[in-house]
Amino acid sequence: MSIAVSAVIQPSRILLSLVGGMSVILLGIAALVATGFIGNLSLLARIFLAAICASLAIAAFLRARSSKTKYVIHISGTGQIRLAAEQRNEHGIVDGAAEGELVHLLPISTIWSGLLLLHLQNERQQITVVTILPDTVSTESFRALLVACRWIVLRHADAIESNIRH
Repeated sequence: MSIAVSAVIQPSRILLSLVGGMSVILLGIAALVATGFIGNLSLLARIFLAAICASLAIAAFLRARSSKTKYVIHISGTGQIRLAAEQRNEHGIVDGAAEGELVHLLPISTIWSGLLLLHLQNERQQITVVTILPDTVSTESFRALLVACRWIVLRHADAIESNIRH
């Protein structure tokens, strides 16, 4: 069985919408706290908490909105993963490695049928988290990535189990 797959992972519009919705809710909470509708805090405490909530909401939304990183992931038939990140700067010029680097899938990765949250570590021990939702790749690529990642996890678990027995 060959699990070889290549995919270009675009930034997710679904994730941006979810973070935007969370930010709106957090701004609403900030308004409720500031007006004294929630809790019986002093004026200074209400203003302080409302400012923190509003700051977090704005920062989260701006960070999600500014994320323009596009990933290219290649998984070979043997389960070797190569990851390349492309970022566009403010002038629209692509910055990033075209060839990428070898990474391995960490066990803390989340592999669900509708979400892949891949924690990938390179040789320098740097961890990159790649969020793959159905809107970031084509349907076929999503399925292929899901199968390949599950196969890598199972193969890794089998290797650990055989090492324990010996």
